[in-house]
Amino acid sequence: MRRVLTRKVRLLVAAAAATAAVLVATTPAAQSSTGQRDNTGDISYAGHASHTSATALPYPTRSAYRIKAIQPDAWPNMDEIAGNNTGGVAMNLVWASWENQVVSPPCAAGQQEYDNHCFTIPADVDSQINAWTAKGVVVTGVVYGTPAWARAGKTCDTAPGMEVFCTPNNAADYGRFVGMLAQRYDGQHGNGRVADFVVDNEVNSNSWFDIGCGSGAPCDETSWLDQIGANYDAAYDAVAQEQPTAKVLISLDHSFAAPTFDQPASASPTLSGMTVLRGLAARAGSRQWRVAFHPYPIDLRSNAFSPDDYPYVTYGDIGVLAGWLRATFPNTPSSWDIELTESGIDSLSPSSPQAQSQAVCDSFHNVLGTPGISNYVYHRMLDNPTEVAAGLGLGLHNADGSAKPAWATWALANRNDLDPPQLSCGFEALPYTTLVRGYDPSRGHWASSRLLPPGFRTEGTWHLYREEQPGTSMLYECSVGGAVGHNLLTHDPGCEGLQPLGPVGYISTSATPGTIALYRCVVPSNGDHFISPRSDCEGQRTEQLLGYAEP
Repeated sequence: MRRVLTRKVRLLVAAAAATAAVLVATTPAAQSSTGQRDNTGDISYAGHASHTSATALPYPTRSAYRIKAIQPDAWPNMDEIAGNNTGGVAMNLVWASWENQVVSPPCAAGQQEYDNHCFTIPADVDSQINAWTAKGVVVTGVVYGTPAWARAGKTCDTAPGMEVFCTPNNAADYGRFVGMLAQRYDGQHGNGRVADFVVDNEVNSNSWFDIGCGSGAPCDETSWLDQIGANYDAAYDAVAQEQPTAKVLISLDHSFAAPTFDQPASASPTLSGMTVLRGLAARAGSRQWRVAFHPYPIDLRSNAFSPDDYPYVTYGDIGVLAGWLRATFPNTPSSWDIELTESGIDSLSPSSPQAQSQAVCDSFHNVLGTPGISNYVYHRMLDNPTEVAAGLGLGLHNADGSAKPAWATWALANRNDLDPPQLSCGFEALPYTTLVRGYDPSRGHWASSRLLPPGFRTEGTWHLYREEQPGTSMLYECSVGGAVGHNLLTHDPGCEGLQPLGPVGYISTSATPGTIALYRCVVPSNGDHFISPRSDCEGQRTEQLLGYAEP
Protein backbone atom coordinates (compact mmCIF):
# COMPACT_ATOMS: atom_id res chain seq x y z
CA MET A 1 0.00 0.00 0.00
CA ARG A 2 2.86 2.38 0.76
CA ARG A 3 4.24 1.88 -2.74
CA VAL A 4 0.82 2.45 -4.32
CA LEU A 5 0.33 5.67 -2.43
CA THR A 6 3.75 6.86 -3.59
CA ARG A 7 2.77 6.14 -7.18
CA LYS A 8 -0.46 8.15 -6.68
CA VAL A 9 1.52 11.18 -5.57
CA ARG A 10 3.94 10.81 -8.48
CA LEU A 11 1.39 10.48 -11.27
CA LEU A 12 -0.85 13.21 -9.93
CA VAL A 13 2.13 15.55 -9.99
CA ALA A 14 3.05 14.39 -13.50
CA ALA A 15 -0.46 15.12 -14.76
CA ALA A 16 -0.43 18.58 -13.26
CA ALA A 17 2.97 19.27 -14.80
CA ALA A 18 1.55 18.85 -18.29
CA THR A 19 -0.40 22.09 -17.97
CA ALA A 20 1.65 23.93 -15.36
CA ALA A 21 3.45 27.21 -15.93
CA VAL A 22 6.97 26.97 -17.33
CA LEU A 23 9.62 26.67 -14.62
CA VAL A 24 12.74 28.80 -15.02
CA ALA A 25 15.92 26.76 -14.70
CA THR A 26 19.61 27.19 -15.39
CA THR A 27 21.86 24.28 -16.35
CA PRO A 28 25.65 24.51 -16.68
CA ALA A 29 26.55 24.85 -20.35
CA ALA A 30 29.56 22.60 -19.82
CA GLN A 31 27.25 19.62 -19.38
CA SER A 32 25.38 19.95 -22.66
CA SER A 33 25.40 21.19 -26.22
CA THR A 34 22.96 24.03 -26.59
CA GLY A 35 23.86 25.34 -30.03
CA GLN A 36 21.38 25.28 -32.90
CA ARG A 37 21.84 22.34 -35.23
CA ASP A 38 19.94 19.98 -37.49
CA ASN A 39 18.66 17.41 -35.02
CA THR A 40 17.14 15.00 -37.52
CA GLY A 41 20.23 12.83 -37.92
CA ASP A 42 19.79 9.09 -37.40
CA ILE A 43 16.06 9.28 -38.14
CA SER A 44 14.82 7.17 -41.04
CA TYR A 45 11.31 6.87 -42.38
CA ALA A 46 9.80 3.48 -43.06
CA GLY A 47 6.01 3.27 -43.08
CA HIS A 48 3.79 0.19 -42.86
CA ALA A 49 0.56 -0.61 -44.64
CA SER A 50 -1.89 2.28 -44.52
CA HIS A 51 -5.45 1.59 -43.41
CA THR A 52 -7.08 4.60 -45.06
CA SER A 53 -4.59 7.10 -46.37
CA ALA A 54 -1.89 6.96 -49.02
CA THR A 55 -0.60 10.38 -47.95
CA ALA A 56 0.14 9.68 -44.29
CA LEU A 57 3.70 10.44 -43.22
CA PRO A 58 5.85 7.35 -42.59
CA TYR A 59 6.72 6.52 -39.00
CA PRO A 60 9.87 8.38 -37.79
CA THR A 61 11.99 5.37 -36.89
CA ARG A 62 15.06 6.24 -34.82
CA SER A 63 18.35 4.41 -34.69
CA ALA A 64 19.42 2.91 -31.36
CA TYR A 65 21.82 5.85 -30.93
CA ARG A 66 18.73 8.03 -30.37
CA ILE A 67 16.68 5.63 -28.29
CA LYS A 68 16.66 7.99 -25.31
CA ALA A 69 13.69 10.26 -24.63
CA ILE A 70 12.46 12.24 -21.64
CA GLN A 71 9.43 13.77 -19.98
CA PRO A 72 10.63 17.37 -20.29
CA ASP A 73 8.57 19.04 -17.54
CA ALA A 74 8.16 22.18 -19.68
CA TRP A 75 11.94 22.72 -19.56
CA PRO A 76 12.41 26.25 -20.91
CA ASN A 77 15.54 25.58 -22.99
CA MET A 78 14.41 23.02 -25.55
CA ASP A 79 17.78 23.13 -27.29
CA GLU A 80 19.39 21.85 -24.10
CA ILE A 81 17.36 18.64 -24.48
CA ALA A 82 17.24 18.34 -28.26
CA GLY A 83 20.88 19.39 -28.58
CA ASN A 84 22.04 16.38 -26.58
CA ASN A 85 21.03 13.94 -29.33
CA THR A 86 17.66 13.22 -27.72
CA GLY A 87 15.33 11.15 -29.86
CA GLY A 88 12.00 11.84 -28.19
CA VAL A 89 9.85 13.41 -25.50
CA ALA A 90 6.68 12.19 -23.80
CA MET A 91 3.82 14.55 -23.02
CA ASN A 92 0.65 14.03 -20.99
CA LEU A 93 -2.46 14.78 -23.06
CA VAL A 94 -5.23 14.93 -20.48
CA TRP A 95 -8.68 14.53 -22.01
CA ALA A 96 -10.39 16.44 -19.18
CA SER A 97 -8.31 19.52 -20.04
CA TRP A 98 -9.37 19.47 -23.69
CA GLU A 99 -13.06 18.62 -23.28
CA ASN A 100 -14.26 19.36 -19.76
CA GLN A 101 -17.80 19.60 -21.11
CA VAL A 102 -19.53 18.57 -24.30
CA VAL A 103 -19.70 21.51 -26.73
CA SER A 104 -21.27 21.19 -30.16
CA PRO A 105 -20.27 23.24 -33.22
CA PRO A 106 -19.93 26.01 -34.13
CA CYS A 107 -16.65 26.03 -32.19
CA ALA A 108 -15.10 29.15 -30.67
CA ALA A 109 -11.64 30.54 -31.33
CA GLY A 110 -8.98 28.28 -29.79
CA GLN A 111 -11.14 25.19 -30.29
CA GLN A 112 -11.01 22.42 -32.87
CA GLU A 113 -14.04 20.66 -34.28
CA TYR A 114 -13.88 16.91 -34.60
CA ASP A 115 -16.77 14.49 -35.04
CA ASN A 116 -19.33 17.13 -34.03
CA HIS A 117 -17.47 17.98 -30.80
CA CYS A 118 -15.50 21.12 -29.95
CA PHE A 119 -12.15 20.55 -28.22
CA THR A 120 -10.33 23.39 -26.45
CA ILE A 121 -6.65 23.43 -27.44
CA PRO A 122 -4.25 24.13 -24.52
CA ALA A 123 -1.96 26.72 -26.08
CA ASP A 124 1.16 25.67 -24.12
CA VAL A 125 0.85 21.98 -24.98
CA ASP A 126 0.04 22.83 -28.59
CA SER A 127 3.10 25.04 -29.00
CA GLN A 128 5.40 22.49 -27.33
CA ILE A 129 4.35 19.66 -29.66
CA ASN A 130 4.96 21.92 -32.65
CA ALA A 131 8.35 23.07 -31.33
CA TRP A 132 9.60 19.56 -30.46
CA THR A 133 8.61 18.32 -33.90
CA ALA A 134 10.45 21.20 -35.56
CA LYS A 135 13.59 20.13 -33.67
CA GLY A 136 13.37 16.56 -35.01
CA VAL A 137 12.28 15.08 -31.67
CA VAL A 138 9.59 12.38 -31.80
CA VAL A 139 6.62 13.13 -29.52
CA THR A 140 4.91 10.36 -27.53
CA GLY A 141 1.44 11.31 -26.27
CA VAL A 142 0.20 9.69 -23.05
CA VAL A 143 -3.58 10.00 -23.42
CA TYR A 144 -5.71 9.70 -20.28
CA GLY A 145 -7.91 11.71 -17.91
CA THR A 146 -11.68 11.13 -18.16
CA PRO A 147 -13.77 14.32 -17.84
CA ALA A 148 -16.70 14.28 -15.39
CA TRP A 149 -19.37 14.15 -18.10
CA ALA A 150 -17.86 11.01 -19.64
CA ARG A 151 -17.94 9.10 -16.33
CA ALA A 152 -21.23 10.47 -14.97
CA GLY A 153 -22.97 8.04 -12.63
CA LYS A 154 -19.95 5.75 -12.18
CA THR A 155 -18.74 5.24 -8.60
CA CYS A 156 -14.96 4.97 -8.51
CA ASP A 157 -12.55 4.24 -5.67
CA THR A 158 -10.53 7.41 -6.13
CA ALA A 159 -8.71 9.78 -3.83
CA PRO A 160 -9.56 13.48 -4.15
CA GLY A 161 -8.02 14.81 -7.34
CA MET A 162 -7.76 11.32 -8.86
CA GLU A 163 -11.23 11.23 -10.40
CA VAL A 164 -9.85 11.59 -13.92
CA PHE A 165 -8.52 8.01 -13.64
CA CYS A 166 -12.09 6.67 -13.54
CA THR A 167 -12.78 4.89 -16.82
CA PRO A 168 -15.35 6.37 -19.26
CA ASN A 169 -18.84 4.99 -19.63
CA ASN A 170 -18.41 4.82 -23.39
CA ALA A 171 -15.03 3.97 -24.95
CA ALA A 172 -16.12 5.71 -28.15
CA ASP A 173 -15.90 9.07 -26.34
CA TYR A 174 -12.28 8.35 -25.44
CA GLY A 175 -11.60 7.17 -28.98
CA ARG A 176 -13.00 10.42 -30.38
CA PHE A 177 -10.51 12.43 -28.32
CA VAL A 178 -7.61 10.28 -29.46
CA GLY A 179 -8.77 10.61 -33.06
CA MET A 180 -8.81 14.39 -32.78
CA LEU A 181 -5.23 14.33 -31.47
CA ALA A 182 -4.13 12.01 -34.26
CA GLN A 183 -5.63 14.32 -36.87
CA ARG A 184 -4.36 17.59 -35.40
CA TYR A 185 -0.85 16.25 -34.78
CA ASP A 186 -0.33 14.23 -37.95
CA GLY A 187 2.58 16.42 -39.06
CA GLN A 188 0.63 17.79 -42.00
CA HIS A 189 -1.50 20.54 -40.45
CA GLY A 190 1.22 22.87 -39.18
CA ASN A 191 0.80 21.72 -35.55
CA GLY A 192 3.63 19.23 -35.26
CA ARG A 193 3.29 15.50 -34.89
CA VAL A 194 2.50 12.93 -32.22
CA ALA A 195 3.72 9.60 -33.60
CA ASP A 196 3.15 7.35 -30.54
CA PHE A 197 -0.17 7.19 -28.67
CA VAL A 198 -0.15 5.55 -25.22
CA VAL A 199 -3.64 4.40 -24.22
CA ASP A 200 -4.35 5.40 -20.60
CA ASN A 201 -1.85 4.87 -17.78
CA GLU A 202 -0.88 1.60 -16.07
CA VAL A 203 -4.14 -0.13 -16.89
CA ASN A 204 -3.23 -3.15 -14.74
CA SER A 205 -3.62 -1.01 -11.60
CA ASN A 206 -7.10 0.05 -10.46
CA SER A 207 -5.46 3.18 -9.01
CA TRP A 208 -4.80 4.47 -12.55
CA PHE A 209 -7.50 2.66 -14.51
CA ASP A 210 -10.43 2.69 -12.09
CA ILE A 211 -13.33 0.59 -13.35
CA GLY A 212 -15.49 1.29 -10.29
CA CYS A 213 -14.28 -1.19 -7.68
CA GLY A 214 -11.70 -1.56 -4.90
CA SER A 215 -11.63 -0.79 -1.15
CA GLY A 216 -13.82 -3.77 -0.35
CA ALA A 217 -15.67 -3.95 -3.66
CA PRO A 218 -13.98 -6.76 -5.65
CA CYS A 219 -13.18 -6.08 -9.29
CA ASP A 220 -14.38 -8.45 -11.96
CA GLU A 221 -11.40 -9.55 -14.06
CA THR A 222 -13.40 -10.03 -17.25
CA SER A 223 -15.04 -6.61 -16.96
CA TRP A 224 -11.63 -5.05 -16.30
CA LEU A 225 -10.14 -6.67 -19.42
CA ASP A 226 -13.21 -5.73 -21.44
CA GLN A 227 -12.80 -2.05 -20.56
CA ILE A 228 -9.08 -2.15 -21.35
CA GLY A 229 -9.84 -3.75 -24.69
CA ALA A 230 -12.66 -1.31 -25.48
CA ASN A 231 -10.53 1.76 -24.80
CA TYR A 232 -7.58 0.35 -26.72
CA ASP A 233 -9.64 -0.72 -29.74
CA ALA A 234 -11.45 2.64 -29.90
CA ALA A 235 -8.16 4.54 -29.72
CA TYR A 236 -6.40 2.28 -32.20
CA ASP A 237 -9.18 2.55 -34.78
CA ALA A 238 -9.34 6.33 -34.44
CA VAL A 239 -5.57 6.68 -34.89
CA ALA A 240 -5.59 4.25 -37.83
CA GLN A 241 -8.18 6.40 -39.57
CA GLU A 242 -6.27 9.66 -39.11
CA GLN A 243 -2.61 8.60 -38.94
CA PRO A 244 -2.22 4.97 -40.00
CA THR A 245 1.56 4.84 -39.58
CA ALA A 246 1.47 5.90 -35.91
CA LYS A 247 1.93 3.41 -33.07
CA VAL A 248 -0.74 2.75 -30.44
CA LEU A 249 0.42 1.21 -27.16
CA ILE A 250 -1.14 -0.10 -23.94
CA SER A 251 0.44 1.12 -20.68
CA LEU A 252 1.58 -1.27 -17.91
CA ASP A 253 3.47 -0.92 -14.64
CA HIS A 254 6.22 -3.32 -13.52
CA SER A 255 3.91 -5.86 -11.78
CA PHE A 256 4.22 -8.45 -14.50
CA ALA A 257 3.95 -12.11 -13.56
CA ALA A 258 0.75 -14.14 -13.38
CA PRO A 259 -0.73 -15.25 -11.08
CA THR A 260 1.34 -13.30 -8.54
CA PHE A 261 -0.19 -9.91 -9.35
CA ASP A 262 -3.68 -11.07 -10.33
CA GLN A 263 -5.41 -9.64 -7.26
CA PRO A 264 -8.70 -8.14 -8.49
CA ALA A 265 -10.37 -8.58 -5.09
CA SER A 266 -7.68 -6.89 -2.98
CA ALA A 267 -8.10 -3.48 -1.34
CA SER A 268 -5.90 -2.01 -4.08
CA PRO A 269 -6.82 -4.24 -7.03
CA THR A 270 -4.23 -5.23 -9.63
CA LEU A 271 -3.88 -7.48 -12.64
CA SER A 272 -0.60 -8.89 -13.84
CA GLY A 273 0.89 -7.55 -17.04
CA MET A 274 0.72 -11.07 -18.45
CA THR A 275 -3.03 -11.31 -17.87
CA VAL A 276 -3.66 -7.88 -19.37
CA LEU A 277 -1.65 -8.64 -22.50
CA ARG A 278 -3.30 -12.01 -23.04
CA GLY A 279 -6.66 -10.31 -22.56
CA LEU A 280 -5.80 -7.48 -24.92
CA ALA A 281 -4.55 -9.88 -27.60
CA ALA A 282 -7.86 -11.75 -27.43
CA ARG A 283 -9.82 -8.50 -27.84
CA ALA A 284 -7.61 -6.66 -30.35
CA GLY A 285 -8.26 -8.95 -33.31
CA SER A 286 -5.90 -8.11 -36.17
CA ARG A 287 -4.82 -4.78 -34.68
CA GLN A 288 -1.05 -4.32 -34.39
CA TRP A 289 -0.96 -3.79 -30.63
CA ARG A 290 2.17 -2.74 -28.75
CA VAL A 291 3.34 -2.37 -25.16
CA ALA A 292 4.25 0.81 -23.27
CA PHE A 293 6.05 -0.43 -20.15
CA HIS A 294 7.22 1.22 -16.90
CA PRO A 295 10.26 -0.75 -15.61
CA TYR A 296 10.80 1.11 -12.32
CA PRO A 297 12.87 -0.59 -9.60
CA ILE A 298 10.77 -2.76 -7.28
CA ASP A 299 11.13 -0.09 -4.59
CA LEU A 300 10.65 3.28 -6.25
CA ARG A 301 12.85 4.91 -3.60
CA SER A 302 15.78 2.64 -4.45
CA ASN A 303 18.42 2.71 -7.17
CA ALA A 304 18.73 -1.09 -7.05
CA PHE A 305 17.62 -3.51 -9.77
CA SER A 306 18.95 -6.87 -10.95
CA PRO A 307 18.27 -9.85 -13.26
CA ASP A 308 16.66 -11.55 -10.23
CA ASP A 309 13.78 -9.03 -9.88
CA TYR A 310 11.10 -11.38 -11.28
CA PRO A 311 8.06 -11.56 -10.76
CA TYR A 312 8.49 -7.81 -11.29
CA VAL A 313 10.00 -6.62 -14.55
CA THR A 314 12.41 -3.75 -13.93
CA TYR A 315 15.45 -2.26 -15.61
CA GLY A 316 17.32 -5.28 -14.21
CA ASP A 317 15.31 -8.04 -15.88
CA ILE A 318 13.71 -6.05 -18.72
CA GLY A 319 14.59 -8.91 -21.06
CA VAL A 320 11.85 -11.00 -19.42
CA LEU A 321 9.20 -8.82 -21.05
CA ALA A 322 10.82 -9.01 -24.48
CA GLY A 323 11.36 -12.75 -24.23
CA TRP A 324 7.86 -13.49 -22.96
CA LEU A 325 6.23 -11.47 -25.74
CA ARG A 326 8.17 -13.34 -28.44
CA ALA A 327 7.43 -16.71 -26.86
CA THR A 328 3.74 -16.02 -26.18
CA PHE A 329 2.81 -14.13 -29.35
CA PRO A 330 5.09 -15.61 -32.05
CA ASN A 331 2.71 -14.50 -34.80
CA THR A 332 2.26 -10.90 -33.57
CA PRO A 333 5.57 -9.17 -34.35
CA SER A 334 4.14 -5.73 -33.48
CA SER A 335 4.02 -6.91 -29.85
CA TRP A 336 7.81 -7.43 -29.88
CA ASP A 337 8.30 -3.67 -30.40
CA ILE A 338 8.52 -2.30 -26.84
CA GLU A 339 8.55 1.29 -25.66
CA LEU A 340 9.53 2.21 -22.10
CA THR A 341 7.32 5.28 -21.77
CA GLU A 342 7.87 6.15 -18.11
CA SER A 343 10.47 5.17 -15.53
CA GLY A 344 13.17 6.78 -13.45
CA ILE A 345 15.60 6.30 -10.59
CA ASP A 346 15.54 8.02 -7.21
CA SER A 347 18.40 10.23 -6.07
CA LEU A 348 17.28 10.60 -2.43
CA SER A 349 18.12 8.34 0.52
CA PRO A 350 18.52 5.34 0.56
CA SER A 351 19.79 6.14 -2.94
CA SER A 352 22.06 9.12 -3.68
CA PRO A 353 22.82 11.44 -6.61
CA GLN A 354 25.91 9.39 -7.43
CA ALA A 355 24.02 6.09 -7.20
CA GLN A 356 21.28 7.53 -9.44
CA SER A 357 23.89 8.47 -12.04
CA GLN A 358 25.39 4.97 -12.11
CA ALA A 359 21.94 3.38 -12.24
CA VAL A 360 20.95 5.56 -15.22
CA CYS A 361 24.05 4.29 -17.01
CA ASP A 362 23.21 0.69 -16.08
CA SER A 363 19.64 1.13 -17.31
CA PHE A 364 20.93 2.27 -20.71
CA HIS A 365 23.20 -0.79 -20.82
CA ASN A 366 20.28 -3.18 -20.28
CA VAL A 367 17.92 -1.37 -22.65
CA LEU A 368 20.50 -1.35 -25.44
CA GLY A 369 21.25 -5.00 -24.67
CA THR A 370 17.63 -5.93 -25.33
CA PRO A 371 16.72 -6.10 -29.04
CA GLY A 372 13.17 -4.94 -29.61
CA ILE A 373 13.15 -1.93 -27.27
CA SER A 374 12.81 1.11 -29.51
CA ASN A 375 12.12 3.98 -27.09
CA TYR A 376 13.26 4.70 -23.51
CA VAL A 377 11.53 7.69 -21.91
CA TYR A 378 13.18 8.81 -18.67
CA HIS A 379 10.87 10.26 -16.01
CA ARG A 380 11.78 13.06 -15.42
CA MET A 381 13.82 16.17 -16.35
CA LEU A 382 13.09 18.11 -13.15
CA ASP A 383 12.29 17.15 -9.57
CA ASN A 384 8.86 18.19 -8.35
CA PRO A 385 8.77 19.54 -4.76
CA THR A 386 5.70 17.45 -3.89
CA GLU A 387 7.42 14.27 -4.98
CA VAL A 388 10.59 15.26 -3.12
CA ALA A 389 8.55 15.79 0.05
CA ALA A 390 7.28 12.23 -0.39
CA GLY A 391 10.87 10.96 -0.63
CA LEU A 392 11.12 10.67 -4.40
CA GLY A 393 13.67 12.60 -6.47
CA LEU A 394 13.58 11.04 -9.93
CA GLY A 395 14.59 14.16 -11.86
CA LEU A 396 17.89 14.67 -13.66
CA HIS A 397 17.79 18.16 -12.14
CA ASN A 398 16.86 19.38 -8.68
CA ALA A 399 13.69 21.41 -8.23
CA ASP A 400 15.73 24.64 -8.39
CA GLY A 401 17.01 23.65 -11.86
CA SER A 402 20.54 22.71 -10.82
CA ALA A 403 21.89 19.59 -12.52
CA LYS A 404 22.46 16.30 -10.72
CA PRO A 405 25.34 14.01 -11.79
CA ALA A 406 22.77 11.86 -13.63
CA TRP A 407 22.10 14.71 -16.08
CA ALA A 408 25.62 14.54 -17.51
CA THR A 409 25.39 10.74 -17.69
CA TRP A 410 22.05 10.85 -19.50
CA ALA A 411 22.94 13.77 -21.77
CA LEU A 412 26.37 12.61 -22.92
CA ALA A 413 26.05 8.82 -23.17
CA ASN A 414 24.93 8.72 -26.83
CA ARG A 415 26.76 11.61 -28.51
CA ASN A 416 27.57 9.95 -31.83
CA ASP A 417 26.85 13.36 -33.39
CA LEU A 418 30.15 14.70 -31.98
CA ASP A 419 33.53 14.43 -33.70
CA PRO A 420 34.96 12.27 -32.30
CA PRO A 421 31.84 10.52 -30.91
CA GLN A 422 31.38 10.42 -27.13
CA LEU A 423 29.69 7.12 -26.24
CA SER A 424 29.24 5.19 -23.00
CA CYS A 425 26.75 3.08 -21.01
CA GLY A 426 26.32 0.57 -23.84
CA PHE A 427 26.10 3.05 -26.72
CA GLU A 428 29.78 2.39 -27.47
CA ALA A 429 28.91 -1.20 -28.47
CA LEU A 430 26.36 -0.24 -31.16
CA PRO A 431 25.43 -1.59 -33.66
CA TYR A 432 26.16 -4.64 -31.50
CA THR A 433 25.08 -6.02 -28.18
CA THR A 434 27.85 -7.27 -25.89
CA LEU A 435 27.37 -10.91 -24.93
CA VAL A 436 29.08 -11.59 -21.58
CA ARG A 437 29.94 -14.95 -20.03
CA GLY A 438 30.06 -14.84 -16.24
CA TYR A 439 30.53 -17.29 -13.39
CA ASP A 440 29.45 -17.52 -9.75
CA PRO A 441 30.67 -20.59 -7.81
CA SER A 442 27.34 -20.86 -5.98
CA ARG A 443 25.14 -20.68 -9.10
CA GLY A 444 27.19 -21.65 -12.14
CA HIS A 445 27.53 -19.78 -15.44
CA TRP A 446 25.50 -16.94 -16.93
CA ALA A 447 25.51 -15.55 -20.48
CA SER A 448 23.68 -12.32 -21.28
CA SER A 449 23.73 -9.06 -23.20
CA ARG A 450 22.40 -7.41 -20.04
CA LEU A 451 24.19 -6.86 -16.73
CA LEU A 452 25.03 -10.08 -14.88
CA PRO A 453 23.35 -10.92 -11.56
CA PRO A 454 25.19 -9.85 -8.39
CA GLY A 455 28.12 -12.10 -7.56
CA PHE A 456 28.98 -13.14 -11.12
CA ARG A 457 32.49 -12.50 -12.46
CA THR A 458 33.03 -11.79 -16.18
CA GLU A 459 34.99 -14.53 -18.01
CA GLY A 460 34.64 -13.45 -21.65
CA THR A 461 32.81 -11.15 -24.08
CA TRP A 462 31.66 -11.31 -27.71
CA HIS A 463 29.49 -9.13 -29.94
CA LEU A 464 26.15 -9.87 -31.60
CA TYR A 465 24.04 -7.61 -33.81
CA ARG A 466 21.25 -5.65 -32.12
CA GLU A 467 19.23 -5.52 -35.37
CA GLU A 468 18.65 -8.41 -37.74
CA GLN A 469 21.20 -8.73 -40.54
CA PRO A 470 21.28 -11.09 -43.55
CA GLY A 471 22.53 -14.50 -42.51
CA THR A 472 21.84 -14.06 -38.79
CA SER A 473 19.57 -15.72 -36.24
CA MET A 474 18.35 -14.45 -32.86
CA LEU A 475 19.71 -15.95 -29.66
CA TYR A 476 17.52 -16.05 -26.55
CA GLU A 477 18.44 -16.22 -22.87
CA CYS A 478 16.49 -18.70 -20.71
CA SER A 479 16.38 -19.37 -16.97
CA VAL A 480 17.53 -22.69 -15.54
CA GLY A 481 16.73 -23.24 -11.88
CA GLY A 482 15.04 -19.92 -11.13
CA ALA A 483 16.46 -17.19 -8.89
CA VAL A 484 19.24 -19.41 -7.50
CA GLY A 485 20.18 -20.99 -10.82
CA HIS A 486 21.97 -20.21 -14.06
CA ASN A 487 20.86 -19.66 -17.66
CA LEU A 488 21.40 -20.97 -21.16
CA LEU A 489 21.21 -19.62 -24.72
CA THR A 490 19.04 -21.01 -27.50
CA HIS A 491 17.67 -20.18 -30.94
CA ASP A 492 14.19 -21.23 -29.75
CA PRO A 493 11.99 -18.19 -28.89
CA GLY A 494 10.01 -20.57 -26.67
CA CYS A 495 13.18 -21.16 -24.64
CA GLU A 496 12.85 -24.97 -24.87
CA GLY A 497 10.05 -24.76 -22.32
CA LEU A 498 12.08 -22.73 -19.82
CA GLN A 499 11.29 -19.22 -18.57
CA PRO A 500 12.33 -16.64 -21.19
CA LEU A 501 14.81 -14.01 -20.04
CA GLY A 502 14.95 -12.16 -23.35
CA PRO A 503 16.66 -11.85 -26.72
CA VAL A 504 20.40 -11.12 -26.54
CA GLY A 505 21.19 -10.38 -30.20
CA TYR A 506 21.58 -11.80 -33.69
CA ILE A 507 24.46 -14.22 -34.34
CA SER A 508 25.80 -15.12 -37.79
CA THR A 509 24.80 -18.59 -38.98
CA SER A 510 27.95 -19.13 -41.04
CA ALA A 511 31.60 -18.24 -40.56
CA THR A 512 32.95 -15.04 -42.08
CA PRO A 513 36.42 -13.52 -41.76
CA GLY A 514 37.05 -12.31 -38.24
CA THR A 515 34.15 -14.16 -36.57
CA ILE A 516 34.49 -16.69 -33.76
CA ALA A 517 32.43 -19.86 -33.35
CA LEU A 518 30.42 -20.04 -30.12
CA TYR A 519 29.20 -23.29 -28.65
CA ARG A 520 26.64 -24.13 -25.97
CA CYS A 521 28.19 -26.45 -23.43
CA VAL A 522 27.03 -28.30 -20.32
CA VAL A 523 28.82 -29.69 -17.29
CA PRO A 524 27.47 -33.28 -17.05
CA SER A 525 28.04 -33.55 -13.31
CA ASN A 526 25.77 -30.65 -12.33
CA GLY A 527 23.88 -29.53 -15.47
CA ASP A 528 25.56 -26.10 -15.56
CA HIS A 529 25.38 -24.52 -19.03
CA PHE A 530 27.96 -22.12 -20.45
CA ILE A 531 29.13 -20.72 -23.79
CA SER A 532 32.61 -21.26 -25.16
CA PRO A 533 34.64 -20.51 -28.29
CA ARG A 534 36.15 -24.03 -28.04
CA SER A 535 34.51 -26.89 -29.89
CA ASP A 536 35.59 -29.31 -27.10
CA CYS A 537 33.72 -27.12 -24.58
CA GLU A 538 36.81 -26.95 -22.38
CA GLY A 539 36.58 -30.64 -21.56
CA GLN A 540 32.84 -30.63 -20.88
CA ARG A 541 30.00 -31.81 -23.17
CA THR A 542 29.22 -29.90 -26.36
CA GLU A 543 25.47 -29.41 -26.87
CA GLN A 544 25.34 -27.32 -30.06
CA LEU A 545 27.02 -24.74 -32.23
CA LEU A 546 25.23 -21.44 -31.58
CA GLY A 547 26.78 -19.53 -34.49
CA TYR A 548 29.57 -17.10 -35.22
CA ALA A 549 30.08 -13.90 -33.23
CA GLU A 550 32.31 -10.87 -33.54
CA PRO A 551 35.20 -10.75 -31.03
